[in-house]
Amino acid sequence: MGLAVSNIAWDATEEADVARALRDRGVRRVEIAPTKVFEDPTDVSDAAIADYRGFWEAHGIDVVAFQSMLFGYPDLSIFGDEAVVRATVERLGAFIDLAGRMGAGRLVFGSPRNRRRPAGMDDEEIQDAAIAVFGELGRRAADAGVIFCIEPNPPQYGCDFVTTAAEGERLVRAVAHPGFGLHLDVAGMTLAGDTPAEAVRSAADVLCHYHVSAPDLGPIERDVVDHVSAFRALAETSYSGTVSIEMRPGDPGEAVSRVESAVDLARAAAVRAGLDLDPASGAA
Repeated sequence: MGLAVSNIAWDATEEADVARALRDRGVRRVEIAPTKVFEDPTDVSDAAIADYRGFWEAHGIDVVAFQSMLFGYPDLSIFGDEAVVRATVERLGAFIDLAGRMGAGRLVFGSPRNRRRPAGMDDEEIQDAAIAVFGELGRRAADAGVIFCIEPNPPQYGCDFVTTAAEGERLVRAVAHPGFGLHLDVAGMTLAGDTPAEAVRSAADVLCHYHVSAPDLGPIERDVVDHVSAFRALAETSYSGTVSIEMRPGDPGEAVSRVESAVDLARAAAVRAGLDLDPASGAA
């Protein structure tokens, strides 16, 4: 099990400093929002990929996951108008292809406002539409050698489809494709009223990615979210993927100290759970 940090925690101007800090702390993985890296993530040259990967590899760090793929596209949706759904699937498919080219093995689909239930669609129609969309994305992901993951988002984040871990698990089992998996976010589960440790145990065989987080993507803390119990469940179920820290950026100049603090807190919680977040374990 390896530790990563998402690049949504810093501005591009601080990336070199953060990369050095991660290297010095033995973090060997990074998760990225491609929309923060490439002007048009759906049209990226081989040279641009090599340049960005090379930057991280020079620090001993691999790009292992994507997130925030529909950021800035509020009109796209996985439900409703056929043309809109098709455009959404094609955009997400382009990110899948990019992930395959970059060696980023997991794509996290949160985007709560891009999956809101349209008026007039009943539960069965919503379920059928979701299975069709995620089945197609799962097949494309498998072809690219990656896994596309659904992230349950709580209602507090504006979500009304797949708001709990159990709903996410049921969807993944209904799609039943190896290219489509479950991602769990510990703060999201807490806000939704889930017990993170129980959710991890229940979904162990379909869990493909995991976020260490705080409510509303604040600084990682230990009072609201029970990281230790969740880490213990990850260890007990032999989770072998990436544990990725996700938090929003702070004020200019704070990125390094905030990232260092988050890494230290996550590792301390893991140690209390009897878990070693081994940065040298196989990337996933």
